[in-house]
Amino acid sequence: MIRTLIWLLIWALATQGLIDYRDYHDEFLPRFLSLENASDDNLLLPFNTTRTPGSKESLEIQKLIKNFYDGLESPWELEEDSFENKGLNFNNLVYTLGANSSSYVVLSAHYDSKVEPEGFIGATDSAASCAILLYVSRFLDAFYQNGNSSLSDEKNGDVGFKIVFFDGEESLKQWTAEDSLYGSRHLASKWIEQGLIDKIHLFVLLDLLGSNPAPIRSYFRETHEAYERLASLESTLFKSPPQLDPMDHSILQLNGPSIDDDHIPFYRAGVPVLHLIPWPFPSFWHTLQDDFNHLQQNEIDKWAVLLSEFLVEESSGFADRL
Repeated sequence: MIRTLIWLLIWALATQGLIDYRDYHDEFLPRFLSLENASDDNLLLPFNTTRTPGSKESLEIQKLIKNFYDGLESPWELEEDSFENKGLNFNNLVYTLGANSSSYVVLSAHYDSKVEPEGFIGATDSAASCAILLYVSRFLDAFYQNGNSSLSDEKNGDVGFKIVFFDGEESLKQWTAEDSLYGSRHLASKWIEQGLIDKIHLFVLLDLLGSNPAPIRSYFRETHEAYERLASLESTLFKSPPQLDPMDHSILQLNGPSIDDDHIPFYRAGVPVLHLIPWPFPSFWHTLQDDFNHLQQNEIDKWAVLLSEFLVEESSGFADRL
């Protein structure tokens, strides 16, 4: 009973914060994540290009991401995880807010695109998700700059954030355990060696988002409570039919990974994973039709708002209080 009352009190305070912060989204979404606004501030349209590992376009996207974080006010720290594999140069980009935090919430997506078919853009796979990561970072930057939390480099004990842009998720030829997940496998191994892997409170992976709304299942029992919190936020913030259904346990019954993606090396290392990917996949998955014409503005806006507010909620330590 006491536990329930504490949860309701925390939820009431958080909901008030959500209401206060909606003005931010209403003002900045059309500017930063628009499918039509081609201003220099747009974070979405620059991803409308191929981004194969080591290519000129990949380097341009990396430069765009770095320039974006250089323009933020909070002390985001960059970790470049560069390596060579099969004659190609890969580079994961990791940005951390709260460098001395005792635990972290990781929000991630892959920025590379498939080598074949030639000209593949991968609007949902995962250009839109990368743009959403940038928007969420801007939101967190504004949130903490406005004095909404004590998160700082001088304090320990807070929940910090790591925003990860993976390179080399896609296979170069045909998907196998060796020809896929290049960036996530490399970064997971590095973090295991550094002992950082044990500090990850929650690992959230975005993929195939931004097109027609489709069911996003709860894939892991270990993070079903986090899935429930995200679903509760969805129902609070949006009137449209929900994509998240906490009562759907169809995938949970499998009790293990059912989709190969960048979360796999971290899941195998014992990290709690929240995988935000629709099932079934979009009909145009891995085809040239996965282009910006198939993105939907409402869907992009929804995930930008939902994840921004969810991360602020997670940083308050909900999981540790329940």
